[in-house]
Amino acid sequence: MKPKLISFKLCPFVQKAVLTLLTKGVEFDIEYIDLENPPAWFSEISPLGKVPVLQVGDKVLFESSVIIEYLDEVHGQSLHPSDPLTKAQNRSWMEFGNECLMNGYQILIQSDEKDYNQKRNALLDKMDLLENQLADSSFFNGEMISLVDLSFIPFFQRQAYLNEIHPGFIDEAKHPRLTSWSKKLLALDIVAASTVDNIKPIYWDFMKSRNGYLSTLMN
Repeated sequence: MKPKLISFKLCPFVQKAVLTLLTKGVEFDIEYIDLENPPAWFSEISPLGKVPVLQVGDKVLFESSVIIEYLDEVHGQSLHPSDPLTKAQNRSWMEFGNECLMNGYQILIQSDEKDYNQKRNALLDKMDLLENQLADSSFFNGEMISLVDLSFIPFFQRQAYLNEIHPGFIDEAKHPRLTSWSKKLLALDIVAASTVDNIKPIYWDFMKSRNGYLSTLMN
């Protein structure tokens, strides 16, 4: 029985689940909905009215972290470290990644340069913390990819798009390990397959629709 994801095309949180499924080679279905005009059945399966939602037969899971942990547990070898303490630390940094994604969204919606810079500086502080956490290795835990790596891909992808408009979200001189890690992750074959084909223009259209300070910097 193939699992089925419900989301919208731009959702970074469902992308983490898709990346997990792709890494594990699991077949799945995905259905995109309009969250501003959701189908009637969506409220029946999503108690919080949010995406992503995972359907497994007649059972439903919600909240992206829960979904990813379930997929990791039931499909093949775990993408978590085996050591309980290291695994817990990885989960902490996965939550940190969620906070980075939310900060990235807040940057998009700030209406003036002052508020934008305030939110941007808060995100840059997080990049400093992340740089100090990383070692000189291919992935977060060494040379084997893990869930914490997959969890940061949607963030790095969106930061790359933002960097085309206002450079400096990840400073190569200041964040050499972070730069290397993000480039290695975004070069993975699974990244292109984890989103709709036209993800970048959809992201930019969304940015324009927010009418924030960043939209004034776009051509």
